[in-house]
Amino acid sequence: MTVALDWQIEFDEAEIRHVMGAAVSRILARAGGRESWHEALTEARDLVRPAAAWVPVPIVEIRQESVFLAGGSSLNGGPVATVVAGASDLIMAVCTVGEAIDRRIKELQKARHLLTGVLLDELGTWAVDVLRQQLCRRLRGEATAAGLRVSTSLSPGESEWSLADQAVIFSALDAAQIGVSLSPSLVMHPLKSLSLIMGRGSRPLGREGGSHCDYCARRDRCTYRCRRETA
Repeated sequence: MTVALDWQIEFDEAEIRHVMGAAVSRILARAGGRESWHEALTEARDLVRPAAAWVPVPIVEIRQESVFLAGGSSLNGGPVATVVAGASDLIMAVCTVGEAIDRRIKELQKARHLLTGVLLDELGTWAVDVLRQQLCRRLRGEATAAGLRVSTSLSPGESEWSLADQAVIFSALDAAQIGVSLSPSLVMHPLKSLSLIMGRGSRPLGREGGSHCDYCARRDRCTYRCRRETA
């Protein structure tokens, strides 16, 4: 398993405001909104601690909607089998921006600093998505350097792929090394964390390029996706 802590998340205000769209503009126009926004930005820069862990798992067989893995586990349903078709192994990964931002959001909510808490929550979500993009670029670059190809990334629960398969990812790697755990109800802690897979192999794969957004059930009505892609 590989663990990486050398991530850089730049909280560029212009880019973030572009991605978040009119919602931030409305907040900034409110009394005290600009102060809450800059307070949340300052806190996010101080609190975010990005980390990621990943491991390749050999694929035994891809049959119908299931991907069977070495060790006896499998991923089932959704677009997984179609996207990773042709892969020889599956990269399973977990990434997080850490517990501190979760803890601070709860403190702000308890103190009734609700606007700052909401903004910090949004910034944490933005940060873990940026980390996901950086992780996918690194995995793609490493594969290319080794003469391999990688598929589009997918995350459990973001498409028709069941959240239940998140347990398979966590069984394949020791996410505790980056401070992430999975509850019996399949919720990750810290909350600002996510898991993903990418197929890898020497042959053309089912789907290369694009992003996980292409398979999201909300892709046709998600303005966040459109703004992020043009950021």
